[in-house]
Amino acid sequence: MYSEQFDTLYPIEKLKRKRGVEVTAVDTDGLGSELGLETGDRILSINGRRLRDYLDFQFYSGSEDELVLDVEKASGEHWELVVEVGEGDIWGLDFESFMPRQCANECIFCFCEQNPPDARPALFFRDEDIRLSFLHGNYTTMTSMSKDEMKRIVEQRLSPQFVSVHATDLEVRRHLLGRDKIDDVLEKMRFFIEHEIELHAQIVLCPKINDGVQLQKTVFDLAELHPGLQSAAIVPLGMTKHHKKRHLLTPATDEWCSEVIDQVTPWQNQFHKKLGTRFAFLGDEFYLRAGRPVPGKNHYENSPQIEDGVGMVRRFTEDFKKMIKRPNPKRTTKVVKGTIATGSLFYPILKQCVDEFNSRYGTELKTLKVMNDYFGEEVSVAGLLSGRDFLKAKDEIWGDFLVIPPECVTTEKQRFLDDLTLAQLSEELKMPVYKDGWQSIMSMFD
Repeated sequence: MYSEQFDTLYPIEKLKRKRGVEVTAVDTDGLGSELGLETGDRILSINGRRLRDYLDFQFYSGSEDELVLDVEKASGEHWELVVEVGEGDIWGLDFESFMPRQCANECIFCFCEQNPPDARPALFFRDEDIRLSFLHGNYTTMTSMSKDEMKRIVEQRLSPQFVSVHATDLEVRRHLLGRDKIDDVLEKMRFFIEHEIELHAQIVLCPKINDGVQLQKTVFDLAELHPGLQSAAIVPLGMTKHHKKRHLLTPATDEWCSEVIDQVTPWQNQFHKKLGTRFAFLGDEFYLRAGRPVPGKNHYENSPQIEDGVGMVRRFTEDFKKMIKRPNPKRTTKVVKGTIATGSLFYPILKQCVDEFNSRYGTELKTLKVMNDYFGEEVSVAGLLSGRDFLKAKDEIWGDFLVIPPECVTTEKQRFLDDLTLAQLSEELKMPVYKDGWQSIMSMFD
């Protein structure tokens, strides 16, 4: 699955493997500067242990008081540094991003295979990396995980890990992952649980493949691993108009989403009584598509899988309630007029909030439903809208500014999935474009 973190931190042109880990910045007040380390130097090993990435450096540099660093200087010189690390010493070093490991599966539902042909190369890269799982909550199937990687997770306490399970029936899972060999993911998950590594699971639910009886088997098999396995997120299949394997899949429908809710809700109640947690959480899309109320904030407990779209809507509405309870800001001399845009799925929720905001503050804000032309209208989530989608809706944008969903653009380069930047969109529309929502609007008051 594409993630903003990958596109921002791991540009495709930089994915070249070298020995050790490169220093990219040195704090003059840190231990690294004192030792003479400079930008461009590569630390190859610590106490004879080869470094694969900056996680290795963090782990090995804190394991002993006396360290021997093998360093390849940017100048080509080779240094061997003997270092005594005192209590409270800070290295003051930044390191290059590591090269992610690529996924070896051929999942029939993989979103990376559903991009437009002209999409930038990074969007087609399918990562399957335990480090990204630990750092950013990316999911791994664990199918090609080596014994060395399993050992590393335990040794370096790379916890939690997020696991793409999809089905516990071995043949069904093999089919979904597009593999020739059967893989027993539960065995690996039990290993990590025995070694006190916290796990979270994901199930991408595909109609007529892993739903119904198969979903029941999967959820209850996973529940047996609780509390080591803390939660399971169930999210619906997503398909774009560019998907080359549509013939292998049945599209999700609103009626099907309603059926899934009816099936899973009693399990949640059962788990809550037995385990003290609802354990299996449905993605927000199920409720929105089925026209059902989104559960209250207590339902989502500590929101363990919010990055997977589980509980995001409830968090948004709760944050909105808190905001409008604050004392009214002073009115501006000019009425605040603008457009707040979102995808078709979230539109009803956002419109209700915007209408309430207008009523309370005297603003004239328009809620705009933007259709997804880049991926196809079947894709209704706000975070996958492209720059060109907003441009196509240009005639419907009203007022003095446009507010877009923050998930649409990358943090560092401020660009959309189609490579249009936030600045370019603003220039084309001839108006400011904001991605921090209510914060930008509230700043317009005196």
